[in-house]
Amino acid sequence: MTIESKLLGLLVFSAFIMGVGAIVTWVGMSKLYAEVRQMSEEDLSLIQNLILMQENQLEQVLNFEKAYIAGVNSVNNPTNKTNFNQSRTNFLNNQSRVRTAIESSQSLIRKQLDTANNPKDESDFQAIADSLNDYEQAHISYNTGAEKVFSLINSNDIDSARNIGSRVQASQDGLKDKNIALVNQVVGLSQDSAKVAKQHQQNTVNIVSITFIISIITIISLGYWITRTITHSLGHAVQLAEEVSNGNLTGEVEVISKDEIGQLLEALKIMIYNLNSLISKVQQSGIAITSSTTQMAASRKQLEATLTEQIASTNEVTTTAQEIANTSEELVNTMEQITELSQSTATAANQGQDDLGRMETTMRQLAEATTSIASKLGIMSEKAHNINSVVLTITKVADQTNLLSLNAAIEAEKAGEYGAGFAVVAREIRRLADQTAVATLEIEQMVKEMQSAVSTGVMEMDKFNKEVSSSVQDVGNISHQIAQVIEQVQSITPRFELVSKSMEEQSRSAQHIREAMEQLSEGSEQTAYSLHDTHLVLERLNDAAQSLQTEISVFKVKRLMLNPGILIHLGISLD
Repeated sequence: MTIESKLLGLLVFSAFIMGVGAIVTWVGMSKLYAEVRQMSEEDLSLIQNLILMQENQLEQVLNFEKAYIAGVNSVNNPTNKTNFNQSRTNFLNNQSRVRTAIESSQSLIRKQLDTANNPKDESDFQAIADSLNDYEQAHISYNTGAEKVFSLINSNDIDSARNIGSRVQASQDGLKDKNIALVNQVVGLSQDSAKVAKQHQQNTVNIVSITFIISIITIISLGYWITRTITHSLGHAVQLAEEVSNGNLTGEVEVISKDEIGQLLEALKIMIYNLNSLISKVQQSGIAITSSTTQMAASRKQLEATLTEQIASTNEVTTTAQEIANTSEELVNTMEQITELSQSTATAANQGQDDLGRMETTMRQLAEATTSIASKLGIMSEKAHNINSVVLTITKVADQTNLLSLNAAIEAEKAGEYGAGFAVVAREIRRLADQTAVATLEIEQMVKEMQSAVSTGVMEMDKFNKEVSSSVQDVGNISHQIAQVIEQVQSITPRFELVSKSMEEQSRSAQHIREAMEQLSEGSEQTAYSLHDTHLVLERLNDAAQSLQTEISVFKVKRLMLNPGILIHLGISLD
């Protein structure tokens, strides 16, 4: 084997090793770039849509609860009616946003299915599509039930609305669980994609490192062997070798003999020719390597920019999830305070109802007492009437007595002196009759005044009795209304507790999303560090190419005159 064949083989092998390393690096970086772009453009977009869908679903549930509570209490209450209409409008707006998020997510999933590279990815995204369709059907069923409740409330069919509303409330947990499971499914798939991308990146680095080490060892080994051969063969051509070592490749080698020296000179001549060709090719290769490293550095910068945007988006999602968790915790505290207030209200209402019950009993006893007093006054009026009759009788008796005393006086006058004593008796009788008449008149006047007072008292007692009866009825109505308020407050308390539990679940879900986003952010940062390491490798490669250009610039080369005989001897074609 000639020296030039050895050198040519070394060059070809070196170029082959470098080409393989460059191809492996390019393929690995392209695949890694595609996977990172897929995660940033599609997986994160899908997660953002699902989180938006979850937020609007939660707001939709809260608006349904507000509309349901205001609706069932909206009878003869304009304020609750207004709250019902407002909450229903908000419910419909949230429903539209959830529908938009579902359609956007379905579009992204269809795109993933169309571009799936392997059966596993296709199976995973098909499972997500099935879960999303299942959630969509559950959401449609929930909306249908809620609309039916709203329709019944508008028709004032409160009992039916409560019956259907309880079933709608019962379906909210299942709908929330489907949403959470869907988000976890997508986040898990994104984590798997990140792991695969990280593994591909590590594999690429390992392959490039192994290729680089093997090429260095092989080139050093071949170079050492060839150097030993050349050193042994060039013992008699030191002067020409010194000129070549000084970089002068323009000298002409004249072969004056065909002995070993001639063969050596002929070999030197071929070597000089080969070195001219080699240096020209190395110069071109150095330029090509510099251009390639520049392009790869530009691609790395674009990839780093994409990763920076991805990390920023991940941080935004993490911040949003934390804000959702904080808001949920505040809502839980507020709901607990409202629950305590409603329980205090129910206790106070119970005490008020007991006081009204005692007041109603007292009012009824007062009504019975006034009825008894009115009855007694009636009896007094009747007795006074009887007294008046007796007084009339006494008046008549006094009149008759007065007439009898007058007749007795007349008869005493007729009797003369024998009737003097009888006349005195007659005068006394007349005087007593007059006193009796006067007393009778006074008694009659007093009886009339008593009858008038009793009649007035009876009328006032009847009026008071009616007012007491009306007050008893009002107290009964107030007691009934307070009982309804107690029942409504007691029925609201469990719903507050249910909403509080839902807020706690949402807070935990938001915390899980934040943790998942932090893990994704850490993976992206690790990828950025790997790109930085790749950048350092490219810089070293570029520095090596620049150094090679500097080193070979000291050689003076001449334009090669293509000698077909030499080319055939070297095994090089004109092409």
